[in-house]
Amino acid sequence: MVTRTLYNGAIDAMLDNGLRVLVEPVAQSRAASIALWCNVGSRDDPDEHPGIAHFIEHLAFKGTATRTFREISKTIDSVGGHLDAATSREATFYYADVPGDGVTVARDLLFELALQPSFPNEGIEIERSVVLEEIRGHNEDPEARAYDLFASTVWPNRHPLSRPILGSGDSIRSLTREAIVAHHRSHYRPEHLTLVACGAVDPTAFVAETEELVALTRIGDEPGNPIPQRHAPRVVAGSVHHGQAAQQQSHVYIAFPGPSASDPDRFALDVANTVLGDGTSSWLFQTIREERGWAYAIGSGITRYSDNGLWLAYAAVAPSVAGEVSSHIQQAFERLHTAPLPPEDLALAKSRLRGLFILAQESNGSRALRLGTAAMTGREILAPDEVLCRLDAVDERAVLRAVRRFLDPDRMNSTVVGPEVVGA
Repeated sequence: MVTRTLYNGAIDAMLDNGLRVLVEPVAQSRAASIALWCNVGSRDDPDEHPGIAHFIEHLAFKGTATRTFREISKTIDSVGGHLDAATSREATFYYADVPGDGVTVARDLLFELALQPSFPNEGIEIERSVVLEEIRGHNEDPEARAYDLFASTVWPNRHPLSRPILGSGDSIRSLTREAIVAHHRSHYRPEHLTLVACGAVDPTAFVAETEELVALTRIGDEPGNPIPQRHAPRVVAGSVHHGQAAQQQSHVYIAFPGPSASDPDRFALDVANTVLGDGTSSWLFQTIREERGWAYAIGSGITRYSDNGLWLAYAAVAPSVAGEVSSHIQQAFERLHTAPLPPEDLALAKSRLRGLFILAQESNGSRALRLGTAAMTGREILAPDEVLCRLDAVDERAVLRAVRRFLDPDRMNSTVVGPEVVGA
């Protein structure tokens, strides 16, 4: 085992079998957040089985090698905790929030859920119905369907990032137990796992006990199949209009390539994005919603993956103003590209980001999410004070340089999803 200190007593340990353990103690906290992350998400689904990563996450709760689904619920309730899981495009994680004296129970339960699911045939059929209902709900949500259409244009050639995390109804119906077991066996291996604990946790004891647990359960002894390498897509340009008569709104998307999770310009671009459309004082919110009343939903954000990213502005508007809103968003991006930020906008954005980060540090769950996301995307784990220092160091020149790296007009994607406008 190799262990190093991160900051303020936090530990980063790599066990001999490849499993990583990140622990961040929080003084005065009486609770803890524990999460077991696996570096497998929807972008790793095979073409013939989209949605399998998300389906496996559901099935983990249907029973393990030693517990039924009822016993799983009783175990977490016995320590007064909360248990859940989530699947993203790059990772799946199982997590629990518990009082400090429930940490060991939570950790052991998470290992069972993630690494020893029994995949009972009856449970598979029950959860298949549940996931199919989740997919139906997704498909009947106009905003979700609009984003799916946008994603198919921004990530070309049917790249895995363009697919819904849930998969399709046809895929879920056709999944066999054999395919589920094989996908789980390939990906849920120690070298792809990171265990995170934040809050009322003793780092040294937690790591030592986890090492002992791993040795006793012989996690990772069973060989797995080779995993296909991920391929980074390229954000492509395109102007696409999808007519959907059933929709009453138009969904406007303006996108550019964004930074990866570890890009050195990510702090400067966060500032630029905050000025553009993140928050009620942003340019887009003030002009499109407050001054003109064109939209209820308007904003921008940056999505970061391990190997690429996306900078996206979005608005849901009446079809009659979709063209004007699209032009206005493009002009706001151009404004960022043309000249340095006004000092007052720079200062306001940095204050907002600083405050949001500090508030997030008050939550053990947010701390665990930060560490787990960093582990899954290959980002350096910085001390909270270092994050604030890097944010404080961002100036007008850094923002303009970063913006000009990514706002390439030739790589802009402009997509409007909604009904045709007669005469437009």
